[in-house]
Amino acid sequence: MQVMIVGGGLVGAAAAVAARQAGYPVTLLERGRSPLAGDAEPGWDLRISSVHQNNVEWLKQLGIWARVDETKYLAYEGLSVTSRDGQCVDFHAAEVNQPQLGVMVENNALLRAMWSWLSEQSQVDLRADTQVQSFDLAARKLVLQDGDTLPYDLLLGADGGNSAVARAAAIGMRGWDYDMRCLLAIVETEKALAPATWEVFREQGPYALLPLGEQLACLIDYRAEASWRAVTTEQVEQALRETFIPHIGAFKLHKQASFPLRRQRALRYHDERGVALIGDAAHSIHPLAGQGVNLGFVDVQVLLTKLAEQPLSQALRAYERQQMRVNQQMMRAMDAIHWGFRSEHLLPRAAIAVGLGAVAQIKPLKQQIIKAAMGWNMGWKK
Repeated sequence: MQVMIVGGGLVGAAAAVAARQAGYPVTLLERGRSPLAGDAEPGWDLRISSVHQNNVEWLKQLGIWARVDETKYLAYEGLSVTSRDGQCVDFHAAEVNQPQLGVMVENNALLRAMWSWLSEQSQVDLRADTQVQSFDLAARKLVLQDGDTLPYDLLLGADGGNSAVARAAAIGMRGWDYDMRCLLAIVETEKALAPATWEVFREQGPYALLPLGEQLACLIDYRAEASWRAVTTEQVEQALRETFIPHIGAFKLHKQASFPLRRQRALRYHDERGVALIGDAAHSIHPLAGQGVNLGFVDVQVLLTKLAEQPLSQALRAYERQQMRVNQQMMRAMDAIHWGFRSEHLLPRAAIAVGLGAVAQIKPLKQQIIKAAMGWNMGWKK
């Protein structure tokens, strides 16, 4: 079975690795330049993912993790959540007898590791700087802008929220903008940082820290769209200092950028003509809990498992049934957190207070939440 993947980002490349290891010939098409073109940048890029431990184990199993630049990832052991009323709950890997909850990793470093492995394999056709001109889903082939016609048995759309594969298959989308932007900033701190991530909620939106090194972090600040859309670097730095210095002390700003928040989901995850959507092509989620790439990796795991167990058409239907349910549950949970923790109303704030209090006091409940944060309830299993 020839597997064609459109989109060579983290989820598409991971699908290519997993499909090849399952024995399928693979073609991976990427519109942008190859991640292997040129040398890796010495500093951290702003595009960072929090990969939960279950997916780290899966990447190790695939032989990818050993290829990731060791200076571009950091294991974290704890996380904490603070409500806008000041209630705080801390979660630690040690509470479930594990050394870490997951890893902060630079997207580019992980992507280079995947493409490096793929470039060494037979029956893998890697094509960067490549655009699809047209799709013939009935004949299961596509035509590239350079005129090449490529046949396939299974076409995977891993090409993001504006998926050309989804449009070709007439798969509709539903979603909305949150009217908020997420600002990311790489900073160097004067004080040493613990290997733990934390998030604080407030009326205008939450802010968070992702540890990248002993004195290196990614600061995240969610605010209304207008707040971050047209600001100078000096204004950004001043706002970040006011927010974060009480928590981490003085720091030096290295780089920053912001992006708008949007929620979107495909109305279907597959088409009977041998098409499946994975990752952001199927679901774009609020980044509050850093689950976007994790959900995409689990899409890949579930799809490959179904393909190993059933004929193609049955496998695609089974994949859609399982992942559409799981991903929509996560999307609804992120929306509940987004609106609930910002709410001015007493009832949701009281509910949050009761919920956080219960989590802090009930050990089995807290352990279940920690295991969920590590991805033990989905995907690859030990």
